[in-house]
Amino acid sequence: MRTLPFAICIADCAISATLLAMKEFRVTSIQSFACGARACYRGLTLIELLVVLIILIGIGSILIPTLSSEVTVRGADGESREASEVVTLQTMRTIREALIGTSTTDLGYRRDLGTLPSRIGGLVENIDGELDFSPSTGRGWNGPYLQHEGIRYNAFIETGDDFPTTPAAIFNDPAMLDGWGKPILLQQPDTLNARLVSAGPNRILETDATDPTDFDRGDDIIVFLLTADPNL
Repeated sequence: MRTLPFAICIADCAISATLLAMKEFRVTSIQSFACGARACYRGLTLIELLVVLIILIGIGSILIPTLSSEVTVRGADGESREASEVVTLQTMRTIREALIGTSTTDLGYRRDLGTLPSRIGGLVENIDGELDFSPSTGRGWNGPYLQHEGIRYNAFIETGDDFPTTPAAIFNDPAMLDGWGKPILLQQPDTLNARLVSAGPNRILETDATDPTDFDRGDDIIVFLLTADPNL
């Protein structure tokens, strides 16, 4: 949040300098018209124009990424949220529908297999070794259930902060990223309290994967799949 005022201050200074240069250009242009071809003409030199252009490009490189993550937009529920949070909630909603369907449909992974995958990667690949879908029984893995952009990461059995490496690492897992570039996780402390978890703005996972209800979530964003959020 500190980058934005600093970038705006730089932008304001650069714009003022540019306007001043343009004013000088207009004045010298008028002088040129009055003096004809005499030596009183002095406009902007090529170097001065290049300096202004470089400054504006530098400001854009600072300002655009900052604004894209800090801009406030209105979400589907009508509440004002940061753009990264809106992206995260939309992605989590898409994953939830792939897992358990919607309120009007009973489609998705759980419908085909009667359970949830061990990890979100199970929506993209049959990582749990389930039987392929059988039209005669209407059961089996019938994916992919999500469109995947090829992003992969080293998934873990999450039990602590910042994606720990214990007790076992699982490499090259298909990943769905949140608005801050971290993988969204599927936690299942028990059958009822399965949930999707984003590490949130601080990018540090603070939700205990072994605690079903009474836990400190920090700034993590959580979407419960089969029950209402017990902390709301």
